[in-house]
Amino acid sequence: MRQFIYGQYVIMIAVFGIVAWRGGEVGIFEDSNFRSAIGTTIVVAIFVVMINLLVANYVGYYLARATGRKLAFLDVCLQLPLIVPLIVIAAGLDIWFIRLDLTETVLGVVLIQLLPTLPYSIRIARNAYLALDQDINQYVYLMGGTRLRLALDVYLPLMRPMNETILLFSVVISIGQYAITSMIGGGIIQTVALILFPYFTSSQLQIVAAAALFTIFMAFVMLFIFRWCYKGIVKLVGVMG
Repeated sequence: MRQFIYGQYVIMIAVFGIVAWRGGEVGIFEDSNFRSAIGTTIVVAIFVVMINLLVANYVGYYLARATGRKLAFLDVCLQLPLIVPLIVIAAGLDIWFIRLDLTETVLGVVLIQLLPTLPYSIRIARNAYLALDQDINQYVYLMGGTRLRLALDVYLPLMRPMNETILLFSVVISIGQYAITSMIGGGIIQTVALILFPYFTSSQLQIVAAAALFTIFMAFVMLFIFRWCYKGIVKLVGVMG
């Protein structure tokens, strides 16, 4: 099954590459505005991923062990951004962003992009922590462990697949956001989605293929860097422990 999925990715990348190259649209990456937009997109995506990983792990762990009315209330709060149209919430928050001077700033774009990513990331983390043995904490404490050792020696290695899923999801959603990014960014904060959006409504398939290649390439590069750093941290914790 894994080989089949990898084969699909290879075929998809090859097709996009051929279409973009034959159309000569790879030269779009030589545009200074596009290069600047790439840098902004990368910065925004990195901060969105970091916030998603930190908040999703903490809140997901808490929700996996919450019970009663508290759990029901928090579950409803998490589902609201998934039920209410995203553009409606962003339009309401736009007023608060203006008052806080967050419009037309990178920080404002990062915060608004948490709306379509953070609720899903929390649910992914919650399901991952629910799949673990609920008594695992007691086992560690009985053996003389602390909360820090529990987080570093147990949850850090076990949650790597879940964290990689959150990373990929957050990166892809962050790169592809157009409406809420333009609303809060005001056209000042230029991302790849804002520059390439007019081409998606036209018949220039070469530009679309080049954009798809960039999205896939950026997502996989961040995944490989994250996996390399994650493995290094796990090994370092094991050596220090």
